[in-house]
Amino acid sequence: MSLPSKRPSPAALALSGILLVGLLLRLWGIRHGLPFVYNLDEYAHFVVSAVQMFGGGYNPHYFQNPPAFTYLLHVLFAFGYGGVIPAGAGAGVKAMFAGDPTGLYTIARVTSALMGIGAAWVMYFAGKRLYCAGVGLLTAAFLSFTFLPVHYSHFALNDVPTLLPLAVGLLGLVGIVNKGRLTDYVIAGTGLGLATATKYTAAALTLSIICAWVIRAAAARRNDRPAVKREFLYLMAAGAVAAVAFVLANPFSVLDADSFVSGVRRQQRLSAGVSKLGTDDVTGWQYYLWTLTWGWGWIPLLLSGGGAGLALKRDWRRALPFVLFAVAVFLFMGKQERFYARWMMPIYPVLAIFAAYAVIELSQLARERWRTAAAVAIAAVAVAIPLIHVVHNDVVLTRPDTRDQAKAWLLTNVGEGEKIVIELIGPKPYFNKDGARGGEPQFHYYPLPTGTKVEKYALTLSPALLDTYAAGGYCHVVVGSIQKGRVTKDPSKAPKAASAYYKALDDRAEHVTSFSPVRSGATLPRFNFDISYDWYPMTYTRPGPRIDVYRLKTGRCAAR
Repeated sequence: MSLPSKRPSPAALALSGILLVGLLLRLWGIRHGLPFVYNLDEYAHFVVSAVQMFGGGYNPHYFQNPPAFTYLLHVLFAFGYGGVIPAGAGAGVKAMFAGDPTGLYTIARVTSALMGIGAAWVMYFAGKRLYCAGVGLLTAAFLSFTFLPVHYSHFALNDVPTLLPLAVGLLGLVGIVNKGRLTDYVIAGTGLGLATATKYTAAALTLSIICAWVIRAAAARRNDRPAVKREFLYLMAAGAVAAVAFVLANPFSVLDADSFVSGVRRQQRLSAGVSKLGTDDVTGWQYYLWTLTWGWGWIPLLLSGGGAGLALKRDWRRALPFVLFAVAVFLFMGKQERFYARWMMPIYPVLAIFAAYAVIELSQLARERWRTAAAVAIAAVAVAIPLIHVVHNDVVLTRPDTRDQAKAWLLTNVGEGEKIVIELIGPKPYFNKDGARGGEPQFHYYPLPTGTKVEKYALTLSPALLDTYAAGGYCHVVVGSIQKGRVTKDPSKAPKAASAYYKALDDRAEHVTSFSPVRSGATLPRFNFDISYDWYPMTYTRPGPRIDVYRLKTGRCAAR
């Protein structure tokens, strides 16, 4: 006699549908740009470090970003190319990396996407246990369909992967708020340690765990003093577990403590005291509020704010630890000199909980039989605009980059091996044959001063360079908006020589062709360290900067 099978509940089916669609949105366009890796952080950090660990030891020798995601990728590369500790797998991985790294970056990006949707899955349980199943479902939906969590799931960076262990920490925090068991503190500590070993800003969860403990201790002080002592021991256990989890995922924070401390301090100095040419002339707090209006969405943001206020009013003890986490991250990141929308992503799970809470509370205004439909309708309206931009962004990512177009044009119309001047608009392999890191350059490039980096490029420019180019036979000059835009955005903040350089180029060279990422007739968005590198504006039709190709008309170039 067979037992009747248990049918999935409506909530389970709804959650499965949300997560499946969210995952598909993240996988759509996942191979964008490859074999070139145009995002400089993606190009320079986690994948390359994971590859270098094959034969190079497990000390990353770089701690400006914590290495947990790097170690995870190293293990996945090992599994993918021969086993856990495979004989010869390292040589195969390194050869692929030096040639066509498409397979490695695809693995890394898919991992980021899976961890992002995994965070939405964990936050379903957090929202459900904190408030109700409806809040849990909508929390997962907001994390699955808003712009920034989907966009950065397409990159092998640590921002989205951090959300998964952070969600585990928040789930543990819910348990502390509800019951305060040892298991809850251990879960919270584990998530805290692993999240901080993936991205340092997740350490703000420490304040929320302490806050939840203080609230519980204050409530129990009069009636159950032994419980206060017991939960204090639990709090210490959470701290110990967090420390162990952090060290396990970042062992050289102890084994090479001097390098670790130096790396963290360097990251703090760069973020807090070194601005970049092209940065918006606003405070970090203003900038992050602006990014939330599109990275999260205007309607979801209003719901998050309203939901947080209402939740604090209804039961501040339950809501305060979560609000504290978001406020702490916002205040800390806002005082830095450098700011990027993705750096605020750790607060998105908390924003999701309170946006979901607001939707459920609003739905209660409807008659009881219509409340579920009302919640679905409100949520659909809230995510409609973010979802439109998500789909648009995915479509854009499937199309050839403007840099691909420009390189193909140069090969056809200028010729391989010719002398050209090209701005720093992509990582070094962009200039090589087939995008191979170890490949041969396809042109003779005008050499930049040793050590010139993207953010310092404008400091090397002056009108006199045009004469130098022409005298050396470097007749074609390739300009990218992600360099020129930093200078022309606010000329008063740019080097005068750089502003004069672009004006002289317009006067002394023929504009040959251009490749634009926006639709015909549309204006390229003003340079911004987010909008110029993601494709949120609906005017974008393909990824990449605007590229203009000039031919000099003076010196040796005049006779050609």
